[in-house]
This record gives sequence, structure tokens and C-alpha cells, in this order.
Amino acid sequence: MNRAALKCIFFFLCLSGFQAHAQLDNSVLVRPRPEDNVVSDSALMLLPRQVSIQLEHLNFLRNNEYFLPIADGYTLFGYQLIPKVVYKVNRRFALEGGVFLRKDYGNSGFKEVEPIFTARLTYDGKRNRHHEFLLGTLDGGLAHQLVEPLYDFESQLTRRLESGQQWKFQSKKTKVDTWIDWRNMIYDYSPTQEEVWGGTSGSTVLYQSAVLDSISSYTVNPDEINKNSFRLSLPFQFTGYHKGGQIDTTNLPLVTYFNATSGLEAEWFLSHNPVFKRFSIKSYYLGFVDYSTQKKLPFTSGKAIYVNLSAKTHWFELMVSYWSGSDFTTWAGGKLYRSVGSSIKHPGYVEQERELLIFRLISDIEIYSDVYISGRLEPYLDLRAKSWEFSNALYLTYRGQLWKSKNR
Repeated sequence: MNRAALKCIFFFLCLSGFQAHAQLDNSVLVRPRPEDNVVSDSALMLLPRQVSIQLEHLNFLRNNEYFLPIADGYTLFGYQLIPKVVYKVNRRFALEGGVFLRKDYGNSGFKEVEPIFTARLTYDGKRNRHHEFLLGTLDGGLAHQLVEPLYDFESQLTRRLESGQQWKFQSKKTKVDTWIDWRNMIYDYSPTQEEVWGGTSGSTVLYQSAVLDSISSYTVNPDEINKNSFRLSLPFQFTGYHKGGQIDTTNLPLVTYFNATSGLEAEWFLSHNPVFKRFSIKSYYLGFVDYSTQKKLPFTSGKAIYVNLSAKTHWFELMVSYWSGSDFTTWAGGKLYRSVGSSIKHPGYVEQERELLIFRLISDIEIYSDVYISGRLEPYLDLRAKSWEFSNALYLTYRGQLWKSKNR
């Protein structure tokens, strides 16, 4: 199939109304907290004055075989450990403290050792409306559920921690996540600039078949559905990055980038099908604006279309994605989607028009309670360079509760 035909197919899908939030299924890597009283197993919920010891482990191997000048190829190989203690002060307030450890194989010692601390205030309003306010270490990274062009998946492996403030809201049909991640603090006469990254990620269900009415819109398990069902959702996402300050000693200019996206997401849940669990068509329109005081990019605004078709079976998920970007970039997004290259070997490389066809094969296997293996193969075709590249990955995850005190 030639490129003109591909364009026609995906353009038709966009006009058909399927322009929307697309998100890889990363639930194995970002699983609910044991103390979360919204989507977690009720047996693991903490009562007031209870203490819990929890452990999260992620072992990762990601290999990027990239040779084109837009992004470098490399391998990430190591593990992360997050032991922490959670104390439920009362029904609405909890304190969490621990340490984040990151080890890269082939490097002596730990690459990163950081203390973590979160003050978490929860409030349940009327009609099953749940609010969470976080101060300190955030529920960040892949938990924001940003689309990959706005959040680079590899940041979960290389820069996972976020610190600042966060508000999360969830009802039966709407969820919102708003956060401020303070990346670099400066003091009087600091030789560096302050950095802050934040945004809003949310979605609301426009329509769902009656069989889904009694099930949370964001925790649908096809195995619990007794007949085929349909859901249509409207996503909205916005991120901003700012680098500047007033009390530093550097003469570097202020840098401010904004990105946003919205669209539609259609999903079909199948019941009692021997092969398939879910089909989805997700596509969305993205925008970029540069509000920096001194423009250093060759463009000040850009746009892109990202369309995803996926089928989830009982054994694996297959996704086909089409990306078409013009003068588009983002500070936190995936490297392959940017018009501005990130390659060390090709500094300053710019490719204002990017057009990709991406294939993803994902298999998540639960090998034991709370222990999962996730394998991923992601080849892509650069339609303009007419060249194939790929990445592959293997993840082993555990997130569970090691001990919980008795009721007091």
C-alpha cells in the first residue's frame, strides 16, 4: 500500500469523528495503590490509624535500534525499587514515606537514590465523586495517562519522580488529573534557571451502553461484561514547561512551551469471544506553541494528528498508529514524534514534517499474584525516509503490600 493510500484511510477515519485520546495500556506498569479506595481491592484498603509496608519493583530492559538522525539508539537495562510506609492518619488523610532506588546494570552503585514523601488528602463527595490532593511526591509519570507524544514512555525509566502539588478527581464518567512538577529549585545567585512542568489530563464519557452503567468507566474488565458493549469518550490534555527565574545569575532567556490535545475515543468491549476482548479507534489532534521570550526554534507553533487502531485479544494487544506532525515539538514527549531532533550525533537536526506508521505488539502475563511480565515489540516505518526501525522491551513488575497492622 502506498503512502497516498495510507493518508486517505487515516484522513477518512479522522473525518468520521474518531479524533481522540490514545493511550497505550500501561496498567501493568502503573497499577492501583493498595490504599486507593476508588479502584483497589477493598481487602487492601487501610482504615484510620493503620500502617502498611509496601514495595514496588520494576525491572526493565528496553532496546532502541534507531539510526536515523532524529533520535539516537541505545539500551536501558536495570531496575527500580520503591519501599515505603503508609500511615492512614484518619479517614481522609494519609502520610507516605520511603525511598526511590534506581540501578543501571553496568554501572557501579545506584544511579539515583531519592527520599520520597507524600501527604495525601482525600474527600468523597456526593454521587460517587472522589477528590485527592497530594503534596510532595506525586502520582506522576505514566499515571498521568498522557498520550505518548506528550509524555515520553522512557521517562518512566530515566526520570520517574515528580514533586510538587496535584489534584485528582474521579466520578463515574469523568476523571481529571492536574499537577505542578517543580523540576529545579534556585536560590539567590543560582547559576541555573528554575524549571517547572505541569498540566491537566482528563477524560469524560459521552456515551456508554447500559451494560456498563454499573461499572466504573475507567476500570472496565471485559471478563465482567455479559454482552457486547460500546463506550465513547472525550479526552482533554494540556502540558506546559517553563524555564526561567529572577534571582539567578545566568543570562539565558526564558523558555515556555505549551502543548494541548483533544478528540474522541471509541471502544467496543466483547463478551464471551474466544479470541478478542476489545477493539478501539482512537485519534486526536495536537497543538504546540512557543511562548519563549527569545525564539530559538525554527518555528513558533505546530500541529499533528495521531490515529490509533487496536485490538486486544486474550493473549496480546496489537496496535497500529499513524503520526503526521508539522513543526511539532514538546519538552516531555516521545522523541520520535518531535520535529526537533534529540540525537547527540546530529545536534541541531530539524525535520519539520514527520510522518510515521507505528506497529505495537504488547503481551502482559501475570505469573504470580501481583507479579507481571510485559513484553513489547514496536517497529515503525518512517514514511518520508522510507526506512524501518524498531524497539523492543521486557519488563518485570511487582507492586504489593508486604504487611499491614491490625485495626486500632
